[in-house]
Amino acid sequence: MKNIHTLALNILKDLGRCPATSFNEYQVSNKLMSILEENSIDYSQDDYGNIVAKISGTEESHRPIAYVAHMDHPGYEIIRDEKDFYVGKSLGGVPRAAAIKGADCFSFDQENNRHPCRIEPWGEGGEGEVKVVSEIKLDVGTPITFNLPDFSLLDNQIEMRALDDLAGCASIMASLIELKREPVATDIFGIFTRAEEVGLVGAGLIAAEQTIPTNTFVVSVETSSVIPGVEQGMGPVIRTGDASYTFDAEAEQILTLAKNSLLSENPGFKWQRQLMAAGSCEATAFAVNGFSTTGVAFPLGNWHNATTKIPDPNGAIGMEYISLDDFLNGTDLIFTSASMISSKTASPVKERLLEVQGKLRDRLKRRI
Repeated sequence: MKNIHTLALNILKDLGRCPATSFNEYQVSNKLMSILEENSIDYSQDDYGNIVAKISGTEESHRPIAYVAHMDHPGYEIIRDEKDFYVGKSLGGVPRAAAIKGADCFSFDQENNRHPCRIEPWGEGGEGEVKVVSEIKLDVGTPITFNLPDFSLLDNQIEMRALDDLAGCASIMASLIELKREPVATDIFGIFTRAEEVGLVGAGLIAAEQTIPTNTFVVSVETSSVIPGVEQGMGPVIRTGDASYTFDAEAEQILTLAKNSLLSENPGFKWQRQLMAAGSCEATAFAVNGFSTTGVAFPLGNWHNATTKIPDPNGAIGMEYISLDDFLNGTDLIFTSASMISSKTASPVKERLLEVQGKLRDRLKRRI
């Protein structure tokens, strides 16, 4: 296995030990900053707790590129005490089945102390509210997540409580570490955001406040629910858009160049290309603020821990899962595309069109 593959898997496993919800990403954030410091990668935190890592390039003429992933995962937080139980409110798209059937959960704090609790059926709550029963006192704001294993790897399948979007974080981080080993031509950013699940909030603030240069290519690295036309094990998806927005062709060409380079080295390299319209990703937050965007997606099973569909009351709670090969190939795609951004090679589509035009232009000049 390549060094970057081992690195990405180890980082993913470490991140799996860090539960998080929107607004409660501190454990994931602290782990990522620790890894950046260990590898002497420059980074900063903005006023909102987003992490922006940077590897400086040697050529100012090349446009920067940024890889973006979010640190949070859907869950709940305690909003009030009803004496006999607590009331939690959903943060992001959690499975409706949890409120209908009940679910084993745990609360957690900044030191990763975990305390079992349970969601139980309750017909009196407002929208997104659930009944939470706990043997210990839960303060308002305490985060709650499903009591599922941190990480499991069996055969060619990775299972986690929260692959969305720790898989993106791990792939980006492993790529940054490998890119740091050699000089790069352009500035490369790794961006780890907060509160994506409640409205792309962290990414939107970075984009709106122009924390990175506005000419930066932005690549959203996400897990995204399997949809018709996409298969697990058939490679990472070059994402042409999401449920809200169609992405940029110029930015996508960087991923296309990387894919072609990987295919030239390994004809068995698998990849897919699709409009992943099950949900919205952080590329949209940047696109609406004028950035040139594209995306890489790992096809995801049990999206947001729902074994069927998020609104399905008859579903169940399960671990999210992705293909190991998809994850490793996606990491290769991220690393290679960061290297390709400095290339002066023209778009393969443009090259092909120019070739055909050159061969047939004289024929079109003839009279019909």
